[in-house]
Amino acid sequence: MQSLPTQLARSALDAAPDAMIIIDDSGAIRFTNRQASALFGYSHGELIGQPVECLLPERFRNRHLSMREAYARNARLRPMGAGLSLFGRRRDRTEFPVEISLSPIDDEGRMLVAAAIRDVTERKRVEAELSAQLEDMRRLRDMSARLVEAADLPKMLEEVLDATIALLRADFGNIQLCDPATGILRIVAQRGFSPAFLEHFASVDINEPSACGRALRAGERVIIEDVEEEPSYLPHRDIAARTGYRAVQSTPIRGRQGIVTGMLSTHFRNPHRPSDRELQLIDIYMRLVAELITRAQDEEVVRSARDLANRANQAKSRFLATASHDLRQPLQTLSLLNGTLRRISTQPMEKEALAQQEQAISSMSRLLNALLDISKLESGAVKPDPTDFTVSALFEELRQEFAGLASNKGLTLKVMVCEDSVHSDPSLVGQILRNLVANAIKYTRAGWVALRCLHEPAYVRIEVRDTGIGISAEQLRYIYDEFYQVGVPANATREGYGLGLSIVQRLVNLLEVKLDVDSEVGKGSIFALTLPASQGVVRPAARIEPEPKADERQGRDRVLLVEDDSAVLSATRMLLKSDGYEVVAAATMTEALDQVREDARIDLLVTDYHLGDGVTGTQVIASLRAELGRPLKAVLMTGDTSSAIKELPRDPFVRVVSKPVNADELLAMLRALMDS
Repeated sequence: MQSLPTQLARSALDAAPDAMIIIDDSGAIRFTNRQASALFGYSHGELIGQPVECLLPERFRNRHLSMREAYARNARLRPMGAGLSLFGRRRDRTEFPVEISLSPIDDEGRMLVAAAIRDVTERKRVEAELSAQLEDMRRLRDMSARLVEAADLPKMLEEVLDATIALLRADFGNIQLCDPATGILRIVAQRGFSPAFLEHFASVDINEPSACGRALRAGERVIIEDVEEEPSYLPHRDIAARTGYRAVQSTPIRGRQGIVTGMLSTHFRNPHRPSDRELQLIDIYMRLVAELITRAQDEEVVRSARDLANRANQAKSRFLATASHDLRQPLQTLSLLNGTLRRISTQPMEKEALAQQEQAISSMSRLLNALLDISKLESGAVKPDPTDFTVSALFEELRQEFAGLASNKGLTLKVMVCEDSVHSDPSLVGQILRNLVANAIKYTRAGWVALRCLHEPAYVRIEVRDTGIGISAEQLRYIYDEFYQVGVPANATREGYGLGLSIVQRLVNLLEVKLDVDSEVGKGSIFALTLPASQGVVRPAARIEPEPKADERQGRDRVLLVEDDSAVLSATRMLLKSDGYEVVAAATMTEALDQVREDARIDLLVTDYHLGDGVTGTQVIASLRAELGRPLKAVLMTGDTSSAIKELPRDPFVRVVSKPVNADELLAMLRALMDS
């Protein structure tokens, strides 16, 4: 334990980014810094002398007394309440999640305890949003599986109804089918309703003022957030009060040619409106219901069951494409703004805060990419494109990508010479090896990580070896499970999210190749990927040299930026300007062409891939090159990780980067492209 801080040390604590408090062995607060006062809403003098329990919610105070006594018996530097959810309480009695680190201090024989407290409200919010996205994907997958197993239409409709009620956290729900002869809706599945309600709504036509009647009449979803406030619902308020609901939503089920064939309604005890994300998933569910009805009408049970599963996966793929774009765009904006601020910031505290923000953005990006990779693989959106390629080229890419990361950890990255070539999908094989090498570096504390290949008859065995912590035989069976990490308890602080090997397993199955694991605790692991050898000799692709550049450039490099998202455009423009570029911006291809016609002095193009009206970044590049009459260098930024991007033609003057791209990496790419 260290001595009590000097006055200079106290000033340093007062300038620390986290809230700091020091308590004595009786639990009384002896010191607080400015951040602690601001975090909890007290003035400095109000907290001195008070018991530390005043900063906790009342329900935790008695338990905290015993925890404080236990800590005094074994005082050491450690996090408080490992594996527990901790909360602080402000002066106004509001609660917020916190992380706390404890450190003992020796004050001339008397022990004091210093606590560093951090508000983690924003991090918990982001984690909750990502968890909700994953839960949506799991719901779609699970419901699709249950529907395939269901034996008849009524059972299938009940499965869909239960899934919708769970999704919306509704209290009641029903599905009505439309009589094709009369156009009347009749309930065929329901949850939670009384006989009186079922009798009241036994049949509903387009003249009914109820939510389902209005939805039938309009042919679109109707949401009544509070039936007591909705004038048109007056005839049904009595049955609503007796049943116990205050809000209702009704979504049409459409059959062939978009004709309404039924209705799904959910009811809530309190005034309520579903979120946009929930409504988007309901629409996917409704497409599933429509397929079920079509299957029953066609009496082709086996064929329709397979078709239903495929359509569910296609719907999930469309949902994932939307989610990918909508989540990557704000992350891209955050990353670029962070990069700009780091370049212009001069204050140490600002730099520390921005560095921590960059780590959080990188963590969010990695988790988002992993979740979307898993979901695309499950939905069948990824299709292998096997070809012959040299292992040496892939090894060189991995060397360049991971040498710096290994060196930063004090590890040696060994990449053996390999003259073999294989027949598989080079992009997917590269993704497998990147995950394996990244895992090896993460779980190796000292020594080396090695890449090597062994030639076997008709096959090439590629090995990723390490001198890491190893994996026990009991744990090997779980390493491909989602969110499983070797030696990391479920509630502990994580480095990564345990999704890398889950992605690897899916890719191995997709490519129909073999992956073996041999590991020993304390000595390291060997992951061996066996690929079919190519039949002929594969030569490295010929390098296309760019045109010689001019010896001198007049003034600053001039960049044309084409981006239809205003936030991303603004953030990218600020970053490029901070690095000395002259930037002209456009939101559409038409505006970009106008800029070039006005001033043809453009050194580099930076464009988004998906622009408005179906225009792509490749079309922008081609149009500008045609206008300028020269091969303009370009960077193509995209949040689309589908096979369409993978199949873009190779161009020596174009670099493709996936959003969200790190600001430093983007600037380095631009410099390298300008100097090529």
